[in-house]
Amino acid sequence: MADYESRCFVYYEPGVVKLETWNITCGPTDIVLKIEACGRCGTDRRLYRKTHPRVKTPTILGHELVGTVVEVGSQVSGLSQGIGYMEGKTLPTERLIPAVGTRVTVQGRAARHWQGLMLMKEPIQNLTFWIPGAYAQYMKVPSEMIQTGSILPLPNSIDNEEGALVEPAGCALESIFATPHANGVDQEGRHLYRGGIKRDGRTLIIGSGTLSMIYGQLAKREGAREIWYIVRSSYKKELIEKVLGRWQSVKIVEDYSPLSLPEKIARETEIEEEFSDLTRGELFDDIILACPSLDAQRLMFQLLNPNGYGVVVCFAGLHERSENANVDLLHYRIGKASGTSGCSTKTMETIINWLSDGSLSLKGLSCPKHYTLKDDPAGFFQTSADGRKPMLYPWE
Repeated sequence: MADYESRCFVYYEPGVVKLETWNITCGPTDIVLKIEACGRCGTDRRLYRKTHPRVKTPTILGHELVGTVVEVGSQVSGLSQGIGYMEGKTLPTERLIPAVGTRVTVQGRAARHWQGLMLMKEPIQNLTFWIPGAYAQYMKVPSEMIQTGSILPLPNSIDNEEGALVEPAGCALESIFATPHANGVDQEGRHLYRGGIKRDGRTLIIGSGTLSMIYGQLAKREGAREIWYIVRSSYKKELIEKVLGRWQSVKIVEDYSPLSLPEKIARETEIEEEFSDLTRGELFDDIILACPSLDAQRLMFQLLNPNGYGVVVCFAGLHERSENANVDLLHYRIGKASGTSGCSTKTMETIINWLSDGSLSLKGLSCPKHYTLKDDPAGFFQTSADGRKPMLYPWE
């Protein structure tokens, strides 16, 4: 058993994050990771501005991580009875006791499950909210996260950047798989559904950041026939084409938030007409709202076709009632909107498998600048970087 001096960004309250050194000790039922990289989640940025009642401070934020196992507690081998996702299963040795030197990522919300579905409320353990996270040189993984199978080994073919994006990609995939497209009825007329992007359909993504580009990659892999983006500027259009290539179509819709509500609705009607022309009147089977705009939330419903579905990514403000939300758009339609604020271990495993077999790539989706513990923590938490996800490399 060793002690590890860990330099870290410690969160105390909104606007207060300090560079400190904490001592990490591996208890008998713990695993200690050396953190290689950690992406900044939008939740962390929001916590820097406004606290959350369930966060126990002081704490270390950061849950989109890649770490290398440096120590396994002496009694970890006795934790073989699975809980949560692994309920009723005996954990295999390689899952229970990853070898020292193994690179891993972690499912940060160790959750209870019911009929295979992750229950979001009252998790068994919650990384960064309840236990210190990965904006640090070392991180301790407690027994609950081991028994829920939350430690996921990464093949050597997955680099640290892609490994740190497995968790947000898993969140995106979770919301896609929760989107139920009708694919028929049974003999009694009961509706039958398939979860996921409509195959051979048309997908629209509103937004231009890392998560938006992850959604585009997933929609492509899921078999969407056409993939469109709405962005606010030529810079954003160029960024998407630089990172993803040119297999998608990008339409610039300049910011119209300063307009009055009647003017906004008139502009959205124009946008709908423009897209109706571009899509031969069909509009979109799937729309993914990945920007914190209530105007865009209203626009999403305008652009869904009668059988379409929307995914609302969890951003601050998107849970509030949209201005002048026109419920008649949905009342006589099949369309609905689902949301995401987390992922299951299963979807993270799926992302790892797709990265391993080469059917998905997350390369180039984080900010090229490597943020380190030498940087001002306020700058790291608040930066918009170049429009891509900031990532902390605590050993550089």
